[in-house]
Amino acid sequence: MNGTYTPSKPSKLRPCQTKAALGWFLLKALPILLFVLAVERYVGQRFLIGGDDQVDRCLPDKWIYLIDTQDKDIWRGDLMAFRAERMAPYFKDGQIIVKIAAGVTGDHIQVDGRQTTINGSSIIEGLPLAEKLKKPAASFERDETIPPAAYWVTGQTAKSFDSRYWGYVYDHQVIGRAYALF
Repeated sequence: MNGTYTPSKPSKLRPCQTKAALGWFLLKALPILLFVLAVERYVGQRFLIGGDDQVDRCLPDKWIYLIDTQDKDIWRGDLMAFRAERMAPYFKDGQIIVKIAAGVTGDHIQVDGRQTTINGSSIIEGLPLAEKLKKPAASFERDETIPPAAYWVTGQTAKSFDSRYWGYVYDHQVIGRAYALF
């Protein structure tokens, strides 16, 4: 040996070898591709990603949500996503909303001009949107028990347009449990 490197000539595959290599690759890649597509379909059908584009957010510092459409087991204090019904002028029917499930079936609700309480505990103050809705605060007052298959939802800010103004969210409106991402 003289110490110099001489590259060997690249070998050329014959057409039948190329087809065999491609076939072998496809045979190995197809199960992986099918697995990836199945996972994507499952995740794509189960989860939604939503954002809050409101100027006055009812859940401050939270504007991107992951919604699990197969988890509809909502408990008091959970974030829940639901479709708006009879929530004009702020939300169109069918619009996806995320709020806190502050009360559940059987809880006792009291709303007056000063505060809203659930089972005797204050959850939010006043009715600051009554004037904007062109209704007297007294028209929103109530003292009742949450009916079956219903939720009382609120935000965390006084300007939250929530159950104080339009009432309950029912099971048929629920999309799923929501998780704040950002």
